[in-house]
Amino acid sequence: MKFFVKDSERRPDPAPAKSNSRIAIFVGMAFFAIALIAILIGYDNITSEHKIWYPYTCVVGLVLGVVALFTTKNR
Repeated sequence: MKFFVKDSERRPDPAPAKSNSRIAIFVGMAFFAIALIAILIGYDNITSEHKIWYPYTCVVGLVLGVVALFTTKNR
C-alpha cells in the first residue's frame, strides 16, 4: 500500500452519490422531536443538577435541522 500516489497515477474521482438530503434532515429532526417529547413527559424523573440540559439538546438539534433545511440543496 502506498501512502503517496503521484497525480499521474491517480484514478479519477467517482461521481457523487444521488441522495435526498432533505429526507435525512427530516428524519433527524423527527428523532429529536420524539426525544424532546419523551424527555418532557418524564422530566420529573430526570430533573437534577446535572441533567437539566437534556431538553435543550433536543431543541438545539431541532433548530439546527431547520437551519440545515434552508442551507442545503436538494441533491
